[in-house]
Amino acid sequence: RAGDLPEIADEFLARAAEARNRSVAVVSSPVPLDGETVGRLASALAKKMGNEVEVRVEVDESVLGGLVARVGDTVIDGSVRRRLQSLRETVAG
Repeated sequence: RAGDLPEIADEFLARAAEARNRSVAVVSSPVPLDGETVGRLASALAKKMGNEVEVRVEVDESVLGGLVARVGDTVIDGSVRRRLQSLRETVAG
């Protein structure tokens, strides 16, 4: 059951944020992000989501470049991998 603790903590944070009319965004990045970048990201996500957003950054080296943000059920994939996939689909037409 100890393996379930990260998921339980994430759900707890999401529910606490929701009670304060906020959302929690989990952002996957290949490198750590500085405070200024996290602040700009929080502002952009807040504008898109329509409420304040708390950003939690996870370093994920499998993200080759760019960012992947998850806010609730919404996934915003700005990774290089996704952009290349979109380009392939466009070219293959």
